Amino acid sequence: WGVVGEMMAADKSDKENVKPFVYTRRTLFIKYNADRIIEVELLSDPKSLVEVKAGVQLKFQTDFEWQATQQAFHSRFDKYLDQPFFKHHIHWFSIFNSFMMVLFLMGLVALILVRTLRRDYARYGIGSNLDVEEAYSDVE
Repeated sequence: WGVVGEMMAADKSDKENVKPFVYTRRTLFIKYNADRIIEVELLSDPKSLVEVKAGVQLKFQTDFEWQATQQAFHSRFDKYLDQPFFKHHIHWFSIFNSFMMVLFLMGLVALILVRTLRRDYARYGIGSNLDVEEAYSDVE
């Protein structure tokens, strides 16, 4: 990954009048072990920032620096895997919040279902004249 340039203003407090700037000098650091490339790093020289204007030709320069290393090829990604970014902490409050939200929504659905079923039982019970008190009134 490498940054091509920056959007900057002449005055750092002025956020509205920003102009594009581009890095004209780059350095590629290439680390190798025997015949294998282990790591490539791209650095931009902050002193090489040039404002981009219409019609102006820019001269770009790239330097390459080869550096021998003893790092093994199979362990070249270890530096990315050991970053603190990948050491996840369990967010207990977030888990508890999600669990409570699921319980609340299940209760809401159950409430709607019970009210609908109660209304349906009442409607169909009256329509068919099968009242429980009338059915047992002949028994006494």
